[in-house]
Amino acid sequence: MTFRLPSNAGYNTLEGDVRKAMSLDGEPCLLMRLRSTGTHFRRDTHDFNEVVEDFDLRLPQVVVLRTHFDALLRALRQWQVTQEAFSLDLDTGLDVTCTVEVRARSDAASDRWKPDFTLVYAGAKARIEVTFGVDASCLLEWTEGLEQSVAVPH
Repeated sequence: MTFRLPSNAGYNTLEGDVRKAMSLDGEPCLLMRLRSTGTHFRRDTHDFNEVVEDFDLRLPQVVVLRTHFDALLRALRQWQVTQEAFSLDLDTGLDVTCTVEVRARSDAASDRWKPDFTLVYAGAKARIEVTFGVDASCLLEWTEGLEQSVAVPH
């Protein structure tokens, strides 16, 4: 089952799916695929209403600890109640970091009610960071999709 986090403006998205449940060094994990698309790098200005995909980042093998995935679900549910910012590392901590954040950033036009979502995926020689604005409905769609993605047997 695919999950999706759209931006509140509709120009950017994070989507993915759980490929399988697995164990790594005795720890329950999820092997996921992630894809982020968006239009942050517009090069044309002739028609603002025309949405042209500017980037398409694909991460075909993201390993997430199941306990960290569950912590993400709790943080997302808590955000719906308190709008409390959070930052969570989802990976196993071996060679790669996969961090998700939901918070207002001082360098962006975001606030408590419309925070920025940030995904950072980094290893020793490469780093990818994607940030876009979200709101309660975006985060709720993502939460429900994530919950459904693990409810299906893998």
